[in-house]
Formats: sequence, structure tokens, C-alpha cells
Amino acid sequence: MTTEETGRPAGTSRTSGLSPVLLDALVALGVFAYNLPVQGLTGPVWALLVPLGLCLPYVLRRRHPRAVFATVLAVAVVQQLAGVPLLVADVMLALALYGVARRHLWPWSAGAALLVAGWVVWAVGTRLGEYFLSVFDLVLLLMVVAVAWLTGTLARTRAQYVESLRLRAEQLERSRAVEAEMAAAAERTRIARELHDIVSHGLSAIGLLAEGAARQVGRDPAQAEAAMLKVRDTSREAMQEMRSMLGVLRESGDAASSPLPGLEALPALVERARETGLPVTLSVQGEPPPLRSSLQLVLYRVVQEALTNVGKHAGERLSRVEVTLRHGRDEVAVTVADDGAGPRPAGTAGNGHGLVGMRERVAALGGTLRTGPRPGGGFQVHATVPTGDAR
Repeated sequence: MTTEETGRPAGTSRTSGLSPVLLDALVALGVFAYNLPVQGLTGPVWALLVPLGLCLPYVLRRRHPRAVFATVLAVAVVQQLAGVPLLVADVMLALALYGVARRHLWPWSAGAALLVAGWVVWAVGTRLGEYFLSVFDLVLLLMVVAVAWLTGTLARTRAQYVESLRLRAEQLERSRAVEAEMAAAAERTRIARELHDIVSHGLSAIGLLAEGAARQVGRDPAQAEAAMLKVRDTSREAMQEMRSMLGVLRESGDAASSPLPGLEALPALVERARETGLPVTLSVQGEPPPLRSSLQLVLYRVVQEALTNVGKHAGERLSRVEVTLRHGRDEVAVTVADDGAGPRPAGTAGNGHGLVGMRERVAALGGTLRTGPRPGGGFQVHATVPTGDAR
């Protein structure tokens, strides 16, 4: 397989430590050094160039496997034509064949294997009886060639499989990111639609109050002043909502036909959950201060989504669901805790979008959302939102 086919540079290796080129150089040097005492130094000097030509090209076998194989095979052919006997360095033919099978598809590697097998038959078949060579040795060497080709082919197949797994994992990761972004975008659009009623109601009230104050300014200045003070309070509330939600508004939609729920609707929500079979209890702590509509809506949606998740994921062992609303001096917190099985692990199908939506809502008001298993078993959702300006 070529560099383009694997998608990985030929010189790279998963092995941390020795450089691949240095490792190949050490292999070539080791074969050459072992060959010298076996071959001996008594022959002609040019005969020493044969093992050098067999070993030296191996250093480049990762970048140019076909060129290295062709060079080593050519040197081996010259070796036979020159009458140089079989050498230890001839093993480089099998190593070069492995490199071709490891990097290229089987039409290339199978042809290379046939060439090496033909060379073995030529080099050994003509020397049967010499150096104690027998037909068994010939068959054994042919098996070595087959093993070198098969090992390289299997290594290439495994590399393809690992590469396909890596690409599939990257694709799944991108799909999850896109899916989460789409869920967040859908939630932001839903928030914008809900806020349409709140903001438009505030602006309409400001317009009516200002018009009434203008009519009363000459006849009843005190009543006109009270109306203008109400305009001031209403505009401040509208500005708070605009500042807290400006980051998530993307598009406005049609206004809902019914008023949006607030904290006063929590008892009805809990009662509806009870009617579905959930053992829910509601506890309110502290004195509730006046809260703007957007904050109440977010807390209501958090409880609603958490109870929905309890019904989906808590399982049969569920025996208690506690909804706690706590009013503090500068913040309001809501907790939904159960003793059920909890949601499925992240990454499984159908899990995660509700939590994404809750986190979007709470963060938009400057609050925090914590979700996770409880120490004694079950699952807990805890949201805290400041009651002042959420910037």
C-alpha cells in the first residue's frame, strides 16, 4: 500500500523511541556484519560489493519499497550471473518482499513474490548437492518467501483496518459535535420564541403607561408621575431580560398562544408528574422575592426537563423524587433528586439533548447547572440562578 493509500507518511511509526530509518539501518548493518565472516575476505574485492548492494538499499525501504525491492533483486541476479555463491545477505530479498507486501496491494506484492521464488529456484535448484543443499532446503526457502509475502499482506490489511477505525471514530466525533450544535441551536430558537411574549409584553406595557402619563400630566401630575415610575421599573426589567438572553437569541418566532409558565406553576407540574406515577414531592424554602419572568421560566423548564428524564431513565427501582426550590438573598436554586437508575452513559443514542438545553438556559441567565449521580444512588439536577442582573 502506498503512502497515499494508508493516509500516513511512510517515514512515521507508532513506536516511540528509535527512528524507523535508524532501525532499518541497524537491521541492514547487522545482516552485513554477520555476512562478512561467513563469506570471508579471501575472494575478489568486487565480490564484497554484492552484500553491500543487498543490504544498503534496505535503509530506504519505507519510503521507496518498490525501488528498494527492484535494486536488491537486481543485485541478487548479478550475484548469480557472476558466480558468487549464496550469501547470508540474500535474506534481504525476503525483507524487501515484506516491504512491498506491507505497502502495496496484492497485484504488486504477488508479482514480487513470484520473482523472488523464481530467483530461489534458480539460485538453489542449480546448486543441489553443494553446501549440503537438498530439495528440502529448496522447499523450506520457498516457504520463507511465502511467509514473508503473507506477513506483509496481513500487516497491510491490519493497517487498513486500524486506519478505517480511526477515520470512523473521527467521523463519529464530528457527527456528535454537529448533533450537539444542532440541539443547542434548536434550544436557542425555542428560548427566543418564549422570550417573544415576555419582551413584547414589556414594551407594550411601557407604551401604554407612557401614553397614559402624557394624558394625565396636566390634570393629575401625581398619577402621571406614578405611571412614569412604573415605566422606569418595567423598562429596567425588560433591559435585564435583553442583556441576559442577547447571547442566545438567533431568530424570533411566533408568540405562544398561552402565557408562559413560572414558579407559580410548579405545584401543577408536580401534580401532573404524580398522576403519571412518579413519587414526586415539592419543597419550597425561603421567602420568594419578586422574580422576573425569564428567570421563573428557566427554572420551570429545568424542573420540567428533569422530571421528564426521571420518567425516562430512573427505572423500576425508583421510590422517591424530591423537587426543592430554595429562595436565597441573591439567588434562587432548584434541585431535582431521585433514587432511580439515572440516565444512560453519555454517547448512547437518545441521551444528552435535554441536558444541553437546560445548560443553555441556565448559563444564559448567568447561572450554573450541575448534573450527575448521587453518592447514595440515583441522579440529581441542581440549578442556581442569580436574582440580580445576569450579564
